Amino acid sequence: MPKDNTSSTPRRALVLGCGGVAGGAWSIAALHHLEQQLGWDCRDADVLIGTSAGAVLAALLGSGISVAQLLACQQGTSDICDWNHDTDTGGALPPLPGARFTGKQLALKGLRGEVSALTAICGALPAGQFDMRAFRKLVSDAAKGQDWVSHPATWIMAVDTDTGKRIAFGKGGAPDARITDAVCASYGVPFWCPPVHIGTRTYIDGGVASPVSADMLVDSAVEEVIVLAPMASRQPDKPWHPFERIERRVRRYMTSVVDREVSALEKAGKKVIRIEPAADDLKAFGYNMMDPARRTRVLETALTTTRKSVRDALRASSLV
Repeated sequence: MPKDNTSSTPRRALVLGCGGVAGGAWSIAALHHLEQQLGWDCRDADVLIGTSAGAVLAALLGSGISVAQLLACQQGTSDICDWNHDTDTGGALPPLPGARFTGKQLALKGLRGEVSALTAICGALPAGQFDMRAFRKLVSDAAKGQDWVSHPATWIMAVDTDTGKRIAFGKGGAPDARITDAVCASYGVPFWCPPVHIGTRTYIDGGVASPVSADMLVDSAVEEVIVLAPMASRQPDKPWHPFERIERRVRRYMTSVVDREVSALEKAGKKVIRIEPAADDLKAFGYNMMDPARRTRVLETALTTTRKSVRDALRASSLV
């Protein structure tokens, strides 16, 4: 549950970035070590921000599920999340896409230079057809069937396919949405998962605009921002596989986005703790972050690598 904001403890936000099945496993390992080294419960964050796979984790944490429970589910020692890691996220390849675009307006805006090339390309992809019922059940069960999670400041990031703007569902001023719809919109991976209609608008994966959306906190009252960015890395490897080379090019772009957002936060006087994959993690990821067959290897690798990554990030920010 959220902590008492009247305490003298600095206000802290936890930002959970996109990254598919592999990114989710890596993030849980990182959260495990973060809690251990800080002596802190991630559910006590004053603000939770989640994008795509990070949106699923933010919704679960915001519903009161602990990192220990998430890790146990990943390791197969608990079924509290009622989730089958081998089937509920689909296979290594998406189902045949639909006949319509993910977001035609995004492609047009890209031609006019109004959105990034990545956002425009995602908008031009065919809409995904993956069945999201398992995701909806997971989130609904965690939230006990309520419209939103119990944490008072859980922000779920998605992109409006008409305007290209990021929307933080759960944040003041955002359109009303049920937590199940918001999470599925945030996880609306182009070509893989379907766009989600909320009210009169249509939304897709928040990661097509930003892998973390940490800059949403620039004008907030938080003093510390912990950023987990599975799709960024300042320790690039040099893979030989052509598909991995393509993935690393996308990753370099996303790293540059995180760089800008972290810089904006620091200029606003926030202390930023940035945690991202190391070279060994990238080897475990391969090129397909959606492949459930790599999940166990990613988790086992991350339980080793993120111990050091978290320690180094905390030392750099003078928190340990």
